[in-house]
Amino acid sequence: MNDPVFWLGLSVGLVAVGILAVILTLLPAVIQLGRAAQSVERFFDTLLRELPPTLEALRLTSLEVSEIADSLDEGVKGAGQVVKQVNRSIEGARTQAQGAQVNIRSFWAGVRAAWQTLSGEVPPTTGAIHNPRLRPSDPSNRAFPVASSTIPLGDVRPFADRSTPEGSQAAAQSSRPDIANP
Repeated sequence: MNDPVFWLGLSVGLVAVGILAVILTLLPAVIQLGRAAQSVERFFDTLLRELPPTLEALRLTSLEVSEIADSLDEGVKGAGQVVKQVNRSIEGARTQAQGAQVNIRSFWAGVRAAWQTLSGEVPPTTGAIHNPRLRPSDPSNRAFPVASSTIPLGDVRPFADRSTPEGSQAAAQSSRPDIANP
């Protein structure tokens, strides 16, 4: 047992058995690694074939979506403009209706005044102005006296003798009862 060749041979044999054991354990792992490499290679080939058309389709879809979003934005802005125009039209119609209401009231007030003047009727609120929108029980709804002053109109007869200045003065003096004739 003291022979060095024996120990050298034994140690080489044990190293060979260890290397053989490692190779036998690594052999299935290397085989699986080769299969995985082949699978990855097929995946990348498929990816190279399928990815460019898919990316192109995605690019086209994103362009279409952005076009639709732009047209939708324009549509919303157009709808906003239409709403603003309708609001302006409604305001204009409201203003015109209020103006027409004032004109109709003024017209009927004129017709009523003309009728009362022609028929000789006295208006019911002579000498006072009432606010018809206030409640009668409200103390602030009081009649306010209106100063009635007569303005001399001169000769209002349409066929008065106006051929001479003296005739027009005489006609003017005779039509005004508050001025005594000389």
